[in-house]
Amino acid sequence: MKQVSLYLSRLYLGRLAAVAFAVLTLVSLLDSLGNSELLPADAGFTDRLRFVVLRLPLIFDSTFAIIIFLSVLVTYLSLIRRNEVVALFGTGMSVFGQLRSLGPCLFAVGALSALIVTLVNPPAARSLTDWLGPEALMEQAREERVIWVSEPDQLVRLGDVTENQIENLTFFVLSPAGYVESVSRAESATYETGAWTLSGTEVVQSLDGEAAAPRSWTTRQTPDSLFKLQTNPRFLSVPDLLQLYDLRGSGSRPSSAYLVWLIDRLSMPIVALGLLLLAVPLMQRAGRRETGEISAVIALAIGFVYLVADGIFTTLAESGAISGWAGQLVPLTALIFVGLWLTLRTEEAS
Repeated sequence: MKQVSLYLSRLYLGRLAAVAFAVLTLVSLLDSLGNSELLPADAGFTDRLRFVVLRLPLIFDSTFAIIIFLSVLVTYLSLIRRNEVVALFGTGMSVFGQLRSLGPCLFAVGALSALIVTLVNPPAARSLTDWLGPEALMEQAREERVIWVSEPDQLVRLGDVTENQIENLTFFVLSPAGYVESVSRAESATYETGAWTLSGTEVVQSLDGEAAAPRSWTTRQTPDSLFKLQTNPRFLSVPDLLQLYDLRGSGSRPSSAYLVWLIDRLSMPIVALGLLLLAVPLMQRAGRRETGEISAVIALAIGFVYLVADGIFTTLAESGAISGWAGQLVPLTALIFVGLWLTLRTEEAS
């Protein structure tokens, strides 16, 4: 049985490499063609290659579940067409036995993918933003948002944030009771030697009429921390997601937006196991003329429903309509439940 498990794992890893290469190549090609207008007008081959390489980690993150699922289906299509599913039945390996054989491999692949995403995505997103602006990220990251920064004695509204400069700042100075005492504006702020220097400042409103326009902004916020606040949570590392989830009052998104992607990163190995649990019982075909296409189509249809539901729940959680836990765990729980039901039904039928 150990040899059978090793064989299945090697077969899956080979199919995984082929499917990942095919999917990433195709999607990267379509992505580069569809977003060529983001590149400078004088961009050459090197710039286009750099754009593809920097977008590749973001594309892998978006297609992770598809790659995992297709790899399992292709693996079992190979087993069916070579009548090796019959051999598995002959060894006494049930559906649960096949799941136990492939489960550790899928879990390891999911954990490795989560590690790659959390290590590679943030620097890739930062490089793209510094080079071409936020619009160079994925579609969901292109919305324009105002950043609010909460300080002990004031709220600060920020406009455009670039590498070391902020445009259009508004300061709302708060009283100990939480009332706005004065409102000031600054045309820009420049970060130099650990502090923000303001220019073009004026007092818009003051309750006592004695407020002076600020000349500097004393804050713990740095260009790096402001970049993280304005970046879509999908492109942040796990430590950054934890930090921003615990942060209250600053940013432009509800805390659930950071929680949902934190759970997404940590649950990637479980998602891989859930997709395995869905695919294996549907692909138990051992007829002499069986090719497995119909079972694969059914599995793809169910997997498509899961991906759509996961996207809907993630969007709702990011907007704060539901909690981040519900946004990630409801679709995943439904996926596991359906997979277990199919597995038990297949076991009973055999």
